[in-house]
Amino acid sequence: MEQRIELAPNCSLTPATAALFFASVCAFSGALALLFTWQGFWPVLVCWALEMLGLALALQSGLRRRLYSQTVLVSDGRISLETRSPAGVAKQEFARHWAKVRLRTPHARRSPCRLMIESHGQAFEVGSFLTDEEKSRLASRLGKLVGGMNESPALENDRI
Repeated sequence: MEQRIELAPNCSLTPATAALFFASVCAFSGALALLFTWQGFWPVLVCWALEMLGLALALQSGLRRRLYSQTVLVSDGRISLETRSPAGVAKQEFARHWAKVRLRTPHARRSPCRLMIESHGQAFEVGSFLTDEEKSRLASRLGKLVGGMNESPALENDRI
């Protein structure tokens, strides 16, 4: 019996919509920048170009986020974590009997909490791209699947 949890960030922006958005912003603001440049205010064109570069980098960063995902597989004896990113695939495995799920609260006020699976001095963060509320729900679900240290509840076929 296995329980599989697939995690992925919420990314509604597609490459096509990002390109359309960027082109429309460039066209509208570029027309205004050219109007001011034509009137002799040439520094406006330099500022416009820098702003468009910043927007392009922000959109690229948002699109790159779509490439991250995680799979948590809880079986009778093991917990497997597989993280996929542009850098490649990283895999971690823990003995389910010795694993512990912890939701660590942040030290700073506006920092996000961290959901960790720990065992034998190893720790691995799960769902770093999730909101705090989503991490809390996932921690509850994983806690029921994994149990505490030295206690492994039976896996059931129905969803939690």
